[in-house]
Amino acid sequence: MPALRTGQPGAHRAARRPADDADTTVGAVSAPADPPDGSGPPRRQGLTGPGPEGSLADRWYLREAAAAWVGGRIVVAAALGLVHFLVGSVADNHGVLKHTGLLGWDAGWYQEIATHGYGGAGEESRRFFPLLPMIGRVLGAVVGHQGAILLVVVNALAFAFTVLLARLASQEGFDDATVRRVIWLSALAPPAFVLAMGYAEALALTLSVGAFLAARNGRFGLAAVAGLLSGLCRPLGLLLVAPMAIEAARGARGAGPRGWLTRLAAAVGPAAGAGIYLAWSAATYHDGLAPLTMQRDAARHGATGNPVSVVWHAATGALHGNVGTSLHVPWLLLAIAGLVVMAQRLPVSYTAWCGLILLTVLTGSNLDSTERYLLGAFPFLFVAALMTGHRTVWPLVLTASTAMMTVYATLAFTLAYVP
Repeated sequence: MPALRTGQPGAHRAARRPADDADTTVGAVSAPADPPDGSGPPRRQGLTGPGPEGSLADRWYLREAAAAWVGGRIVVAAALGLVHFLVGSVADNHGVLKHTGLLGWDAGWYQEIATHGYGGAGEESRRFFPLLPMIGRVLGAVVGHQGAILLVVVNALAFAFTVLLARLASQEGFDDATVRRVIWLSALAPPAFVLAMGYAEALALTLSVGAFLAARNGRFGLAAVAGLLSGLCRPLGLLLVAPMAIEAARGARGAGPRGWLTRLAAAVGPAAGAGIYLAWSAATYHDGLAPLTMQRDAARHGATGNPVSVVWHAATGALHGNVGTSLHVPWLLLAIAGLVVMAQRLPVSYTAWCGLILLTVLTGSNLDSTERYLLGAFPFLFVAALMTGHRTVWPLVLTASTAMMTVYATLAFTLAYVP
């Protein structure tokens, strides 16, 4: 690992770290040591560890997170406004432009499940894991309007995700400027418009960040709860088993029986959450694996394929008229490069998490929703924030990201892009 140099992000915090907290510099971040075997002492800092001096709002970056959250909603509103303008223009010329809104695409399935349950929503609805629609169903039973409830819940969770992500970045030793870049990227990354829709991404991201935040601070009971709920939220939540196991192994030698138990719970929590839903599917429909096998349909994630062949087929798709598929390739290449940087500069648990998600994407013959899946691998936002700190680079990146988010949202609302 390279030594920390003056002027690097995190340098001004190194002196404030407890002397007995074994740290190692991870590129531009001063972070807890992660030996190759996954062993080592857990972090001793609590969830109110290092951060900017000042009020609670300053330590948790609440003002910056709120500004970024509002900015993301302005972009989505602008895209919706543009779509309605286009729909009206096409109608004036006696045409029809198909379009949808915040409850379109997968959000419509979540609304149906929240309103009618899996039985009323149809067999295909079982591929959507239950946590988000059940929240909407429970709250909707009290106040009604399940669709509106879903939108309120996911948008509130999108704010919580940004706040927790900023806190995690601060805990890992990012300096204030880098943390603020993380905040804005979390709200204005090109696929982040789904955080304003009735999708499960905001909930899944909040839970995965919460699991990492708890585990990196040695609070494995909280990590177990977050992991369990992640497994109930989305299929990819199951992949949290690997990073939670890595974190649980750090400092495990010195843990007592209770410590071992909570660490084990954190490691198996995501699998247990997914297992609960699959067991319910087996008991109710006599097909426990259906929520997973349904995703192998060619119109969804597709059958498992060779990653190299998948990328090559997508890259050459433009030559055969499949331009939309080839547009996923630059993001995949950026993600691969980002994973290499991540392995050098961030703790191993982050790399394991993102590597598994990227592998899942690359082994699917259908690359639709690639950008959304990569957004779910939130440590890529850390890498992006670290790599865009130059004063001439960051404004251009933020401007380009916001513009692309507007374009992606507009295309999704006009059914030209699968979010």
